[in-house]
Amino acid sequence: MGAELNPSVPREATVARNTSEDVYDDGRLRVEHENYYASVGGRVLKLPRKEFLILSRLARNPERIVLSEDIWRHAWGERAPFNSESLHVHIYRLRRRLVPFGLQIETMVNVGYRLMPAPEGETETGA
Repeated sequence: MGAELNPSVPREATVARNTSEDVYDDGRLRVEHENYYASVGGRVLKLPRKEFLILSRLARNPERIVLSEDIWRHAWGERAPFNSESLHVHIYRLRRRLVPFGLQIETMVNVGYRLMPAPEGETETGA
């Protein structure tokens, strides 16, 4: 039986187990990396490909800073030269999509970004 089906398994155990696999699931946000699928509270997030790839990279390291260059390589590949302004625009758009669900992406200036899960019990405010 998977941890996400067992209420006796702590939330942290579910997150830790799933981040190393194909699926990130913290009980609210679910990202299926290989299937290009993301949902919050069971509601599908329809994201453009680049935004999904950014979210996927951040979800593989929840609550940890991911270097901007790493996010760029994950979403654009090795051949595209790093463009911090373009990355910032995509992060901005992704943030706008996640805010109604109480999720946020924090910035560490000149370093990278981190995905912060919604606080326990927080409800959607829109969309």
